[in-house]
Amino acid sequence: MMRNFLCWDPGAVRQVINPFAEHISDSLFRAVHSDWDLKVSPQVGKSFQEIGEASWADMTPPAFLADFLREDRPHALAAILGETGSGKSHLVHWMRLNIKPTRERVVLVVRKSGTSLRNIVKMIIAELPAEQQASFLETLQSAGDGTQSRADQKQQLLNDLAQVIREEVLPTDADEIEEGLASSLPDLFQDPHMRKAHFLGDNTVIAEIVDHIFAPSNAKDRPDQRRVFVEGDLPLGGMDFAHASRLARDAVDLIELDPAVHLPLAIRIINRNLDRAVARTLSFSGDRVEELMTRLRTYLKSQGQELVLLVEEFARLQGIDRALLQAITSQGDERQCKMRTAIAVTTGFFQSVAETAYMRTTHIVDMDRSAGRAEGRSVTKASLSQFTARYLNAVRLGRDGITQWSDAAAPGESPRSKCDMCIYQIECHAIFGEIDGYGLYPFTPEALWNAASRADASMPERLNPRVLQNDLLVEVLDNFGPEIATGTFPPFKLLEKLGGITALPAVAQAELRNRNPQNYQRWASFLELYDGTGTIANLDERLRAAFEVPEIPGADAAKPSQPTTDTPTLEAPQRNIASKEDLLIEQWIGGQGLDQSIANNLRLLVYSAVSNAIDWDMVGLAKASFVGRTGKAFQTASISFDRQTTQVRTDLQVKLVIPGTLVQPETAAAALQGVLRASKDQFRWEFPNGEKMLGAFLDCVEIWAKDVEAQLRAICQPTPQWNQAAAAVELLCVGAAIGGKIKPDAKIADMIDAAFSAQWASECASTAPEMKALYDKLTRQREKLVGIAQSQMSSMKGGRAGAMLNPGRILGPIREFRQAKWQLRLQPPDGETQEPAKLYRETRDALPTAANSEMAVRKSWLNAMQEAFGATATRASIVTALDAAREAVADAGIGTSTTGRVLTDALDRFRTVYFDDSLAAARALGSEGDAVAALPHFGRGRRGAVDAGTALVAAAQAFLDTVDDNIGATSQSLDAKHGAVAASLDQIDTALTAIEADLIAMATIDGEQADAA
Repeated sequence: MMRNFLCWDPGAVRQVINPFAEHISDSLFRAVHSDWDLKVSPQVGKSFQEIGEASWADMTPPAFLADFLREDRPHALAAILGETGSGKSHLVHWMRLNIKPTRERVVLVVRKSGTSLRNIVKMIIAELPAEQQASFLETLQSAGDGTQSRADQKQQLLNDLAQVIREEVLPTDADEIEEGLASSLPDLFQDPHMRKAHFLGDNTVIAEIVDHIFAPSNAKDRPDQRRVFVEGDLPLGGMDFAHASRLARDAVDLIELDPAVHLPLAIRIINRNLDRAVARTLSFSGDRVEELMTRLRTYLKSQGQELVLLVEEFARLQGIDRALLQAITSQGDERQCKMRTAIAVTTGFFQSVAETAYMRTTHIVDMDRSAGRAEGRSVTKASLSQFTARYLNAVRLGRDGITQWSDAAAPGESPRSKCDMCIYQIECHAIFGEIDGYGLYPFTPEALWNAASRADASMPERLNPRVLQNDLLVEVLDNFGPEIATGTFPPFKLLEKLGGITALPAVAQAELRNRNPQNYQRWASFLELYDGTGTIANLDERLRAAFEVPEIPGADAAKPSQPTTDTPTLEAPQRNIASKEDLLIEQWIGGQGLDQSIANNLRLLVYSAVSNAIDWDMVGLAKASFVGRTGKAFQTASISFDRQTTQVRTDLQVKLVIPGTLVQPETAAAALQGVLRASKDQFRWEFPNGEKMLGAFLDCVEIWAKDVEAQLRAICQPTPQWNQAAAAVELLCVGAAIGGKIKPDAKIADMIDAAFSAQWASECASTAPEMKALYDKLTRQREKLVGIAQSQMSSMKGGRAGAMLNPGRILGPIREFRQAKWQLRLQPPDGETQEPAKLYRETRDALPTAANSEMAVRKSWLNAMQEAFGATATRASIVTALDAAREAVADAGIGTSTTGRVLTDALDRFRTVYFDDSLAAARALGSEGDAVAALPHFGRGRRGAVDAGTALVAAAQAFLDTVDDNIGATSQSLDAKHGAVAASLDQIDTALTAIEADLIAMATIDGEQADAA
């Protein structure tokens, strides 16, 4: 029985099938060539675009060649069109093999690789007699490729390009901008910095064109498109602009005025002058090309010969192509020989040729609609098998076998089938099929069709031979040939290279994996390639045995495949109609990104299912504290999908990646497809495969819920360094202590009540700014801290935190915190920015400074009170003393201005506060060496009493100062009055003395007068 049989050498496959070989040998070409009807049209109208569908006719290659060589044709020009790899050059190669040079016919062939533009011109010159070659060779030699280095050649081309742009006669409709660009672009090409930094590099368009002119091309760089400038080839802005000359900067500035318009215009100006630059660098102008062709045709006419020119790729002639086209479409006169030309050319270039050249075209062949088609229609299984069978046989024969056959074969003879010598021929052809005796192994017609449709997206409208060869045949026969010998074919890696799983729906993939995970990928590859219907079935037992593919347990036998015919085939076997969402999800598990709108819908559905699937009572967490659309540990944004098109947030505490490492992608796909369908019908799963999809969804949700549970447990799980709930409790205790809810001698029960109390004071007793700021911060976060603590320390019921705290969870942390003398010693994980870690870290850092500041404030206040009122003063004694002082001053009639009223107000306020309690609290701080340990004492002091005492000291001092001032002023006034009285008395005494003296004197005079009498 045929098993794991390898009838070719994988290492020699590329000697036979190599689309990138320099040249395919004539023997190999004959071995793999198949005749296909060609789509051929004559010239219609004045341009290629005018060719309608009715103008295309089916012609066999021999019929096309006969028409091309018709004697009654004065000339023939066949344009063979198609995209890369469509077989254009293959047809020209076939024409070369079937058009032999004779005495009456000269055949010139321009190969697509292995030559240069210069050598092509030399080849044409060589057909002239020696005496006529000299002038042309002299012109060609002036290019100096024998003496110039490649660097010199690039310099020359760049100079020539700048010069031809300068010399161009602009179109009559050219505007000012076009004129400016045509004038300034040469300065850009001749700028020393731009040349060195950009244009003259090794991987530039200038380097490519120089190689095209002078260097023989190889398989990798043979052109099928004309080399042209694109927008990225012009350096603009940045340091290039800074280093450029003023003239070059002018060119850049002009382009940058409106880059969207001016840059494409600049590129068009460059490219329309590129051919003339190439011809100038070649030193063979278009006029010289036309002269050469005229001379050659005249000479051949004199020899009684006609000229056949076959060009495998017209882009190979870039620089002289348009001139050559003009020459070969010129009928000339009776002195010139008849000329027949076939050119392989891209459709885009042919559409752009001048009207005169198009009008002279006799045959237009569309290879995009020719290769591999059945009777000119679309590709079929039969036509594809016929096309491929000869390649498969050639690989089996090998290069040496092909050469031996070709040496002895008659013209038109097909190669022998290697299968004729195989002991498995009958069995193999019965299982895998054959075309004209050439076996299709390791393909079947169905497998070949499925694989080719994956490799070539243009199937079945057209077949690209190069894609078929390189992306399918070489992959299977060379890269994966060894897997056939080892019994592991077809491997899943091959399927991945061909687009992955596309036929099997996700639910079938999940079912297939469940039947045997080890064989899942092998089965999937086998069914996708060799069946393609999207159903789980056991294919032909003989086919499975040939590759040792295990039987699928419980699967039905596949329906027999239909005979291979030329009936047009659908792109792929049809499976049950899938919704757009189903297909996008399957593409996602196949390796593509997940559509954003679908990801958003699924995210909500999975979030709801997972959050409801968690047994919150068993976990011991309050659901409401950990689950929410936003702002919670587990939220909708926590759910991401492999290869989703948006960035995954990194700041989330819980991250659920779907499918994850524990869920198989196909199981997840079936689950997600199912929940999307069910969500559109009130979550009824009554649709095909609904029961299987529901089972997959429940399995996935269970796994995803456990993942989320584990992450939540990890967040909340206490460690020696960190306990989230304990941290929240410690912060609540700190806040309650600062707010005066916890006394220094409070018991644990009192601390718990105070920490969870909803009646924290709006302001704390502390006056230090640092302590007030810390209290305000803790007050703002109080509800969140309570929620965190209760969610992890309460008795759970229905996923909700109960009214009672679990003593086993809260007593220990509070006891340890009290024993630590209010020191915050937990260590939040590095990088953790969620609460309570962030607040705990901030409070731990701020608390010592705040406590020391408050301690200093309290001690300063105590000293001020004691200095003002005495060490044993009380509120009552202070009030009594100050009231007595006010009365004494009033009784003495001493004025106090406004200070008396201020003191009265201060006393009224002072009478209402708990000054004695605040004073006692401040005195108690004297016994505390650690400010943090004294935290409960800060709450004992009444902030109103502190402020009232401070205000009273100031008012009393002001009052007494005023009294002292007024008493002094009164004393001075009395002294002044006493002095004035004394002075008056002295004056009176002096006056009285004088009067007395006067009276005595008067008495004496009167006595004397009396005596005299």
